[in-house]
Amino acid sequence: MLDWSDRRPEAELDLHGQSVLEAVANAERFLRAQGKARPGAVVRVVTGRGRAGGGAPIRTRVRTLLRGMRERGAVVRDYLLEDTEGSFVVRLR
Repeated sequence: MLDWSDRRPEAELDLHGQSVLEAVANAERFLRAQGKARPGAVVRVVTGRGRAGGGAPIRTRVRTLLRGMRERGAVVRDYLLEDTEGSFVVRLR
């Protein structure tokens, strides 16, 4: 049996070029919409890896969003940072 993280994402949101505030708001909107449209689905949120030596503020804030949504039982069942470290795969409730 395949692990949920081996499933191909059914939808993707790319946050490149957005400010941190825009990216977090758009990620939450995307996750909530996908949770309604595709309960139990796997989706991808592309954050980028950040600038060389400059950190990854969008990735950090999106991780915080995902953690909070999972802990509250809101939309996110589980998530993981992909090997590229530029995107999260998210399993929805």
